[in-house]
Order: sequence, then C-alpha cells, then structure tokens
Amino acid sequence: MSEFNRSSELSHILKLQEEAHDGRADLKADMWDRRVKNWKQNFWNQNLKKGKAMDRIMETADYLRVNGVLGPDTDVVDIGCGPGRFVSEFASTARRVVGIDISTRTIEYAQLFTREQGRDNTRFLVRDFCSMDLEAEGLYHAFDLAFCSLSPAVSGLEGLEKFMELSRSWCCMNAIVSGRHQLHERIAREVFHRDTLNSWNGRHFYTSFNTLFLTGYLPVTSYYTQTKENYRTADREFAEISGSIILPPGERTTDRIEKIYRWMAEHADEDGNLYESSEFTYGRLLWNLKGKRTQTRRSVENSH
Repeated sequence: MSEFNRSSELSHILKLQEEAHDGRADLKADMWDRRVKNWKQNFWNQNLKKGKAMDRIMETADYLRVNGVLGPDTDVVDIGCGPGRFVSEFASTARRVVGIDISTRTIEYAQLFTREQGRDNTRFLVRDFCSMDLEAEGLYHAFDLAFCSLSPAVSGLEGLEKFMELSRSWCCMNAIVSGRHQLHERIAREVFHRDTLNSWNGRHFYTSFNTLFLTGYLPVTSYYTQTKENYRTADREFAEISGSIILPPGERTTDRIEKIYRWMAEHADEDGNLYESSEFTYGRLLWNLKGKRTQTRRSVENSH
C-alpha cells in the first residue's frame, strides 16, 4: 500500500485549483458591473418580489441557525456579497452583517435592497477582497461567521487563509457542484457546436474541501438542489454573461459575443425575451476554526 503524503496531495489539489482559475476574468469589477446592469429588471421584478430567488438564501440561513452558527449575537461578513440577498436574510437574525464586493453597481443594488427590507444593521464596502488590508480596515478576526457564496475571490490556499482571518470562529462557503442550464447549453450547441459546458463541474467545491481537509480542518458538507424558470431580456449584457459561461477566457472575443447576441435576437419572443430553465446543485462547506487538527501542521509546513 502506497503511503499517503499530505504535502504532495495538497500540492496536487492547489495545482488543480490554479488551473481552474488561470486567466479567468471573474475578479474584474467592470465585468460584475455589466452583469448587474439590468439586475433590477431581470431579477428583482421577476423573481425577488415573488420569492423565487430567495429559496436558496433562506435555506442556507435556516441551516446556519439550526447549527447554532447564526444567532442574535452573531457578527457576519459576506465576501462577494453581490446584490445583498444573503446579507439581508442574515441581518434578520444577526447583530450586524457586513457585505463586501468589488462592484460599485452591485453594492448600490445591495444597499437599495437591504434598505427596502428595513435592515439597518448592515454595512457595505466596495473593495477588492484579494488586495484589501484586513487589519487596516478593522476586519481582522472581527466576525463570528465569515461567509461566501460563489465568490471567485475565495479560492486557493491564500484565498482561503485570508477568508479565515476574518473570523473568530466559523466559516461557510457555497460553491456549485453541478449545473444544467437549458438556454446556455442550447447556445453552446447551436452557435459553437459544443455539447458540454465546463463552467459547473464542481472543481471549486472539490478543491476547496480538500484544501481545508489537508490543512487540518474538518469541513462539514451539505447540499441543496434548486430548479428555476425565468425570462431574460435578449440584450448584449446577457450575451456577455452567456459568453462568460460558455467560452473559455481566451475565446471571449467581441465577434463571438456578437454571435451569441444575434442568436438571442433571432430566438427571442415578440417581447424580446428568452425562456431559461436551470437545475443547480450547490455544495456547502461549514467549518470551525477552533477545530483544526494539530497533527497536520508539519505536513502543511512542508507544503509551503
């Protein structure tokens, strides 16, 4: 039987994660600004007010409450908070919640949304988490729970370590395990003759779990599957979003985005909308910083 070497295993996992994020544009503020340009129309009015888009958020908050992680004396930070859905739901229970996002436009929506929900125990910061100084911002070990959902800013060993520096106790991360999106798959097939999409292959969840485990933590896993139906406006902003999902970073050229936009325009209904249906399974990692296994320290040191 071959010997299990934590150091070499960790190096392998970190390499997988680096390959997954190589060249990705997900961390650029202007990209996120464009993604939420029509958010109020496409998401807020059609989904949020009907409650559909809050199902996963409410399930996550309930999970944290049941496990004693989210309560009235809890201070929470959400990295990559987006339009503030998790922040708002957490704030209904927590003492205070801070949301951090790289996109100015996204934070504007988050402030508007939480204000409409009457959440006066929230605060938002427009920051690049990867480069921000936690101590200078007064955020080092300032929270009982550090949370992130689908944020590319929290990845790799350095990203996870910085994420954990926010918390005094608990950390929780959500990532996609698998996903099917009828509209994006159809565009990939009919425009680019591609049968599969690699955007939702579960690699981020897999590598994050193993990075934590191999560095001594005991992450608890749980899963949630969500199906959605929606109508989206066939505009260039949505074509860019579709291109970021269908195409690798090096192939997201203006010509290819234009091809997607033309396809959308040809297949939209008389109101200029496209029907989309999706099913995603989300994986959740929950771990306590105080539960780290001390016997792995030597292996971790050898891996640096």
